[in-house]
Amino acid sequence: MSRAELEERASEIENSVASNDLNAATKRLMDFCVDFSQDKKDKRESINIRAEYTELREDSRTLGKTDLVNERFAKLRRDILDFIDQIKEEYEQVLNPSRRDVSTELEEVVESETSKETILSNPHNFNEPTDLSKILDNPEEKISNNPNTPMTDLQRAKQKFLDARKQHPPESINIAEDRDIVFAGIQITKSYKSRAVKFKLNPIDLTLRRGEITTIVGENGNGKTTLLRIIAGELKNSMGKLGYPALTLNGREDWYSIKQQIAYIPQQIEKWNGLLMDNLHFAASIHGITGDDNQDQVDFIISRLGLEQYRKATWDEISGGYRTRFELAKALVWTPKLIILDEPLANLDINTQILFLQDLRDLANSSANPLSVIVSSQHLYEVEDIADNIIFLKGGSAIYNGSVADFGEDRKENSYEIASNLSKDELFDVLENFSCHRIDQEGKSFVIHTDRNIKAHDLLKIFINQNISLKYFRDISKSTRKLFEEKRFEDK
Repeated sequence: MSRAELEERASEIENSVASNDLNAATKRLMDFCVDFSQDKKDKRESINIRAEYTELREDSRTLGKTDLVNERFAKLRRDILDFIDQIKEEYEQVLNPSRRDVSTELEEVVESETSKETILSNPHNFNEPTDLSKILDNPEEKISNNPNTPMTDLQRAKQKFLDARKQHPPESINIAEDRDIVFAGIQITKSYKSRAVKFKLNPIDLTLRRGEITTIVGENGNGKTTLLRIIAGELKNSMGKLGYPALTLNGREDWYSIKQQIAYIPQQIEKWNGLLMDNLHFAASIHGITGDDNQDQVDFIISRLGLEQYRKATWDEISGGYRTRFELAKALVWTPKLIILDEPLANLDINTQILFLQDLRDLANSSANPLSVIVSSQHLYEVEDIADNIIFLKGGSAIYNGSVADFGEDRKENSYEIASNLSKDELFDVLENFSCHRIDQEGKSFVIHTDRNIKAHDLLKIFINQNISLKYFRDISKSTRKLFEEKRFEDK
């Protein structure tokens, strides 16, 4: 972990404070502490700061924005910024134990205080964070991939990263030890011989790396769960070779040891007994985390994932969405190297989906413990925002298997998805003098295919000039959503 990375991450938190997103700031502060501090007291302090934010948020909702509440928010901002400085100072001492030049230290203090005053002096900072639901209810905010529209938080997080018990073990693969490759599969194949089931997962090559998120998309019954279960060791592959280089010690594959580093969260979560908190303590203890470390780790994960109010809740007292979040907490509490999630967004509302995916992206980006994450989902646009790699399965075959950034680079046309009150015939009339290849319809939505030189603003200008309102607009030219459309078009 370099000093430059430390500064970049610190700046990210400071920007969140400046934009008044204290939810993101306190969560990322906890991640910052894990990555750059070796002091257990710092970890506890980050939990306290997060708890203070949670309490303040509730007080603000019940009491309103009184002077006292605003003063407490101001103090919280100062505490966050001061804590960042404290960790930076501790980290500097680790890098350079000898005493630094006094003038340099003074310059850094002045610069830090000036930056801090700039953030704290902004009157906007003394307001509560904007309600995300209000943003999501605004149709104009749903326009994405438009060159004039800023990146979402999820896209920005992904871009930052791009820039900078026992079971029969699967057939092993001889791969030179690589601490970044968590899983490597060559020609993974699965055939079901049952008369009732005639499905076959055709040969797939797959590499999962630390710090990367891979997502599997496609309609139901196309092999997503089959592939995930093979990777997790829950299902034996029919053919192909599998290897877990980063999970293997000294080049010797011990399947029990490998399994202890993989967290598999299925779509159908089994009911658990007792309190949420007790289950987390148990999950940590069976992975060797005991005593004060166990308590600290459980407190940290509960706070980091926003489960404080459910600490003493039982299975019947939390919703399906929070059960999924609890399963993630149960995995994170023992710090696995690979997390496998099957349709985790199915029971989450749109706000919670965004927060859940943002947490996955932040956790994968960790400097101290970078995770490899593979997730299946029907929520295509949401997972594309945070994924590095994507696999599109159709009929058991990988129609696309590669980088999200590379998809559509060789396309011959652009595609735009819209929703409006227009019929298909009316839409054709509107675009009569516009170069458009074809229009596909699905319900009340349309996908307009144009020459590649036609940009989003060119198409939007047509609707604006004719005073036609759109409920929804998205540039899907570089989205695997096009593969769904191509399949439907071929089937007609």
